[in-house]
Amino acid sequence: MTNAVRGSYPAEEALRIMLKGTGVTYRFGQAGEAILGSSGDQDAADETTLRPIILKTGRNANTGPGYQGTPDWVYEEPASVSVVSREAIESNPAARSAADTLDSVPGLITNRAEGQKPGISVNVRGLQDMGRVTTSIDGARQNFQRSGHGGYQQTFVDTAFIRAIEVEKGAVRGVGGAGSLGGLVDFRSVSVDDILETGKDMGGEIEGGTGTNAYNFVGSAIGAIRLSEDFSLLGGIAVRNIGDYKIGTRGALAPPDLTVRNDSVLFSRREVVNTLLKAEWDVTDDLNFVGTWMHFDSTGASGGYATLPNEQDYVNDTLTGTFVYDPESELVDAKLRVWYNDTGNDEKRDYGNPQTDNYSYGMKSFGGSIENTSRFSLSVGDLSLHYGVEGYQDTGDTSGPSPVAAAFDPAWGLRGANPPGKRWMMSGFASATLQHDNWLTLTGGLRYDHYRLWGSTVVLNERRVTTPPNNCLQWQDIDGNGTPDPNGVWANADGSIILDGSAPNPGPGFDFYTPTCDQWQNPGGTQTVYDSLAVDVDQSGGAWLPSATVAVKPFEWLQPFVSYSRSYRPPAVFEALLSGGHPNLPFENAPNPDIRPERGETWEFGVNVSQNGVLTPDDSFRMKAVYFRRNIKDYISLGYNWYEPIGRDQSYLTSVNLDGITKMRGIEIEASYDVGYAYIGGSYTHTETDWADTYTPIEQSGGSGIDTTPDPTVLYRPPKEKFTLDFGTRLFEERLVLGVRVNHVSETEAGFGQLGNYMNPAYTTYDLYGSFDVTPQAKLRFGVANLTDERYVPSLGISSYPAPGRTYTASLKMKF
Repeated sequence: MTNAVRGSYPAEEALRIMLKGTGVTYRFGQAGEAILGSSGDQDAADETTLRPIILKTGRNANTGPGYQGTPDWVYEEPASVSVVSREAIESNPAARSAADTLDSVPGLITNRAEGQKPGISVNVRGLQDMGRVTTSIDGARQNFQRSGHGGYQQTFVDTAFIRAIEVEKGAVRGVGGAGSLGGLVDFRSVSVDDILETGKDMGGEIEGGTGTNAYNFVGSAIGAIRLSEDFSLLGGIAVRNIGDYKIGTRGALAPPDLTVRNDSVLFSRREVVNTLLKAEWDVTDDLNFVGTWMHFDSTGASGGYATLPNEQDYVNDTLTGTFVYDPESELVDAKLRVWYNDTGNDEKRDYGNPQTDNYSYGMKSFGGSIENTSRFSLSVGDLSLHYGVEGYQDTGDTSGPSPVAAAFDPAWGLRGANPPGKRWMMSGFASATLQHDNWLTLTGGLRYDHYRLWGSTVVLNERRVTTPPNNCLQWQDIDGNGTPDPNGVWANADGSIILDGSAPNPGPGFDFYTPTCDQWQNPGGTQTVYDSLAVDVDQSGGAWLPSATVAVKPFEWLQPFVSYSRSYRPPAVFEALLSGGHPNLPFENAPNPDIRPERGETWEFGVNVSQNGVLTPDDSFRMKAVYFRRNIKDYISLGYNWYEPIGRDQSYLTSVNLDGITKMRGIEIEASYDVGYAYIGGSYTHTETDWADTYTPIEQSGGSGIDTTPDPTVLYRPPKEKFTLDFGTRLFEERLVLGVRVNHVSETEAGFGQLGNYMNPAYTTYDLYGSFDVTPQAKLRFGVANLTDERYVPSLGISSYPAPGRTYTASLKMKF
């Protein structure tokens, strides 16, 4: 029995009051942990010294009574946050990648426009790609971008190693917020305590599963060992072998001829090997270190066309080192993190030309952060200050075959669309939170972001010119100002020439050239001329970003809140340095050295509900509901524009800032009711997106060939509505769990603008799942995904890649 504690106290003081006179001692470990012990005489024969009991609270909690196992801290946080627990990940039948575990999160959906890729491209409240939403693994940013026909940003991680996925959908006040326009998705890897059973210093878990519909094999093995009370190691390997899946049979969707054969999606296979190595070291009672190395290796294919397969290899290495220093002082609760990420994507394009078929895309990123929390007890309440700095640098690089001719590089169309360049970002942040009498919480914050982006590229232009009778392969403008040279000739645009070099300038349409070679070609015909102009980009900037939150608790179970924040995203390397062009359509892209950063302003109005004993003494109800409005200035899209040195006769695809304000607003709800033997929960999202739909071309006056207010190119508009309903029962002392999941997505205008405008019909799918504890150490899982075998295109996907049809799966996990 402990002493009752009522009122508002710092955690340490509350624990002291609770345990006073009980004979139980305590000390604090890493953030959020209290280690309990006994104060009795350990030499007495009638006493037993227990191993430390570690109480995990806050963000260290693995699961809780919320929606799909969401821990309680989510429903105590006055912000729009969600968590995908390990319980939710494991109960998802036929998850072919980690992307399938995210679709039930309100406000979030994954882009599947290139559904064959093994990486994850997240869309949060309509924002995706180019770092608009920070994605990370254990805090290490995943900034790899590769342009294509779908989502650009890719994150590579296997579900076997994920203990939780944390999602923040507004501006991020602390680490992870630098350069983020709206949100953070952090994949947290498993720890030693997740693997070892209580009282054991060595152990592990092995899982293997298989199924129908090319769900060939998914398996993992994770082991952990405590070499001492202070030092532990964890290692694991996960394997995923997926074949070309069959699409559903129920529905009016016509299978695309080019990408589906015998109802199977071509080249949707993949083989993945993911490894994890982690070290956990309690350096002292106050200092803790965790080092992690995650390696992801995937092989497969993409492209989808039967005659044009693209073999793809993806390799990602993520290394993090985290120090947590939490002494007894209320002024210090510090965390230092350094990280490195290296992503490579090798592609072999089987287009019948070995000189232009092999490419390598890559990005290396490194960074770090240091943050601290200081706590004070004031007469008006408890004050906490959270402050720190973070920074990172991205280095992009793409290589391809060597040019086949001095004047023409056929590989530039692909290399220029994934251009090399560098960008670094530095950010400092501070926030203060005052909690008054356990009913009022006030938070104010300020961040300053600063960036620099630089690199070099070229703009290429292909044109046909009329060749005069004495045409030379090369012509050179002597001085560039049209002044005649006695040895030169005046050449008219129609190919006619004036042989008298002393003749005056004939006027507009003429230029002065002189032959530089003795070789003549195609007299009186046409000839292809290639222009190559070097472009250097070097830009920088910064912004002050305030934020504020007010939360009240009129009742212990109810917490309304309102927040305001500003955010800032500098251009990515791709957006500033884009060049080259589409394969077989060369030289249609151009960089934009003057592209401006995006700026966001967001309001959120929300409510948290957390109550036990609603209808019965043992039940629980949890809910979070949020309404948001976000305005974005200078949203960056692709559009057609001139590149002035080339002239107005040629338009290029380039990055542009949209005029006006891009508006996003919506409602997000997640809720659950759990009575032990039965549960029901769900999530609902309603999103409205209104992009600014015009932009200003460079120097509108003069020229021709481009509208001054054209539509931007493809933008991904999330569905207006989506919901998930999840309900089930627990039988035989909760050893058997049986559940049903219903997923509905409304009609989606997946893309619009000059490069595409297509609608994906609404769809509803049903999943069955269950588990049975064969023994305390062995759990059997089984499920059926897409029970009714619907033939549909996933939201933010395209008709070339319909979703998998009905799939049965089963797996067995054993702990030892």
